[in-house]
Amino acid sequence: MTLARANQHLVVSSSLICGSHESKTGRIPLHINLPTIKEPEDDMIAKRLSMDEFSEHQIREMKHHRKLVLICDGYDECQQTYNLYMSNRLNQTGEWDVQMVISYRSEYLGSNYRDRFQPGNRNQRLDSPLFEEAVFTPFSVDQIDDYIEQYVSVYKPLWRVEDYKKALDLIPNLKDLVKNPFLMALSLDVLPRMVDLGQHLSSARVTRVALYDLYVEQWLERGKKRLLEKNLTPQAKAAFEKLSSEGFTKNGIEYLKKLAVAIYKEQDGHPVVEYTQMVDEGSWKDAFFLGEDKLLLREACPLSRNGTQHRFIHRSILEYGLARAVFDPKGKTNRRALGPGPGRRGNVISTMSIDIHGGDEDMGHSSEQELDPNSPLVWRSFVDDHSLLQFLEERVQQEPMFEEQLLAYIEHSKKDRKWCIASANAMTILVRAGVQFIGIDFRGIRVPGADLSYGVFDSVQLQEADMRNVNLRGTWMRQSDWVKQT
Repeated sequence: MTLARANQHLVVSSSLICGSHESKTGRIPLHINLPTIKEPEDDMIAKRLSMDEFSEHQIREMKHHRKLVLICDGYDECQQTYNLYMSNRLNQTGEWDVQMVISYRSEYLGSNYRDRFQPGNRNQRLDSPLFEEAVFTPFSVDQIDDYIEQYVSVYKPLWRVEDYKKALDLIPNLKDLVKNPFLMALSLDVLPRMVDLGQHLSSARVTRVALYDLYVEQWLERGKKRLLEKNLTPQAKAAFEKLSSEGFTKNGIEYLKKLAVAIYKEQDGHPVVEYTQMVDEGSWKDAFFLGEDKLLLREACPLSRNGTQHRFIHRSILEYGLARAVFDPKGKTNRRALGPGPGRRGNVISTMSIDIHGGDEDMGHSSEQELDPNSPLVWRSFVDDHSLLQFLEERVQQEPMFEEQLLAYIEHSKKDRKWCIASANAMTILVRAGVQFIGIDFRGIRVPGADLSYGVFDSVQLQEADMRNVNLRGTWMRQSDWVKQT
């Protein structure tokens, strides 16, 4: 069985779910968190049992005399391309006798993802009884109400049940956000600090990225309070006082951002970091695990630990950390406004509003020196990272300076190929944010692989632009000029 999570997708592989569970001689359930298993395409069950200190003899005995129900979680998070059922030779002669459930976020796997889960020979796959797929639906209104009542009963927050329901009814888009389980828990935690019940709630703006901003800050503040209540060693106390004097929450956010960047850069986004000092000393991991200050920050940040394995408490926190490393709204002190402020979806960039072709003088604030060659925008394509893109598109709608920076990456791609990836990322983010381009001179821009679907590019000049592998589905390009002038 396969569970598709993100869209709340569930896929079921059915040599996996055939047969009923028997109370006395039934199968043993075994949860496998796939990102924690090294190379799960080979012998993943034995590797999982070894993590719980099962001996080779015990594993061999289970393999030949026990039946299991495998619950494999986080397929998309471990960047898998293998069909784990096939590569582990499950239910073959002399191998493990299992039923299997796999969860994943379907939007990360492409259109032909079912081949990664289907048991059996390819020629037997059409309408196979060995494969079932299910999709988790978002919370219903009744489920949301039940969750709120239980939350208020257990945690005794500042708001009452009626306050939460009033906010959900009146704040635009909030009900859509809380249909996601993690965002539901996060929203109930931070809304009392984010929203004033005395204001006109229909004019309040609550976005996903704003919820995460406050949630992370609140988590770090609580972490700092927990550390204050601990009996710290003299060395730890000195490190804590130094971090606090510099701004504990600020240091915590910087740690979170840098760790998220390192996970994407050093591990290609694989969310679990294994650290053992004897093995990893001298590696990139020292910057996050060596020293009293790093220990304190790890304890205060939204991270979990299982033995030598460390990870963010939820995949979306990792994605948020990388997005905040791309643009941190509190990372700049001098910011100028451009256009109408927050909630600018549908903003139009045109020759009347900003001359992006005029070089450094015309671009003013977005000068060459401000482009960061180490930004994740430069070395990683975000085009298929939908959750990450959502954080970044909301930043564009709220932060005029971020929009300027993205435009600068596009402009500078004309002159230097090294900005290609950043330019494609920038154009993808701007289009997703609803920015419309009217009459812009984009001659010679380099945006290979960008997703411009449903963007507006009327009367735009695109001669000599590098548009290889660009997604133009539904794009508006009336009177745009692609022909090189002679």
